[in-house]
Amino acid sequence: MKKMKKGTGRLLTGVLMTALLFSMTGCGQKEEAPAAEQAVQESTEVALEEVINPEEVKTEVEELPVEAVTAEVTEPVAEQDVIDKPVPTDADSQAKEEADARKEEKEEQEPAGSDLSILDGVMTLDGMELSFPIELSNMTLGKWTLSYKDVEDPSAKTLYPGECVEATMTCTDYTSDDVIVTAEFGNYTGAEAVLSDLPMTGLYVKKGTGVDGGERKLPAVELPGGLTWGSTQKEIEGLLGEASFAGGFIDADFDLMYENGSFYLELAGSNENGVDYIVYSME
Repeated sequence: MKKMKKGTGRLLTGVLMTALLFSMTGCGQKEEAPAAEQAVQESTEVALEEVINPEEVKTEVEELPVEAVTAEVTEPVAEQDVIDKPVPTDADSQAKEEADARKEEKEEQEPAGSDLSILDGVMTLDGMELSFPIELSNMTLGKWTLSYKDVEDPSAKTLYPGECVEATMTCTDYTSDDVIVTAEFGNYTGAEAVLSDLPMTGLYVKKGTGVDGGERKLPAVELPGGLTWGSTQKEIEGLLGEASFAGGFIDADFDLMYENGSFYLELAGSNENGVDYIVYSME
């Protein structure tokens, strides 16, 4: 600012001198006017150069301290700070603990051997080993005979894909009061097929009611994992785990169904006597 005032004083001095020269010229000093006028002009140009010297003219922004400029630039960034993650509350911690406890309880209750791959389509009935699907040409029925329901000539019966036909299996050692055995012949070929060409794909075995509610004579049955007549609900779930579906029979205390994508097993019965109804088949 001091330099600006000094330059302004010089400029005023030059202007006064110019006026004086014009005044003197008007008083008859015509020959000295050009030289004096040139001197005044040079003095004025020097003064103007000093005034507009870029090194001396500085803006307020240039004279601001570096710290002030930096603060103005960085201040908006502070407003964009990342928001901190919410701190878990006591309620959140309690909910997580309860969820973990339920998970641990479920894992503890789940049987270690609950592997449905043991459903491999193999069982025994009265000493016969059955492995579904069973080609009749390879099946030894022993004392048992087979009769298709509502079909006189299986070679003349055509089944659509997914269609099934049942056949009754009987044995002279047992009556229908003892046990009822039904075989299933299902068409899982994906095309129409003659019944006589289809294998046995499943078996239904149910305890009879007995003569006047008396004792029943039963064929030996063995299912995967050693399950058989009289197996309890606890034993079944201990081996196979939680059922895929439960329910069905009105007069049964339990009715458990399992499937693994290839085979289906259904076991029903009473809490007192255990399993008394078995379905084992292909899906």
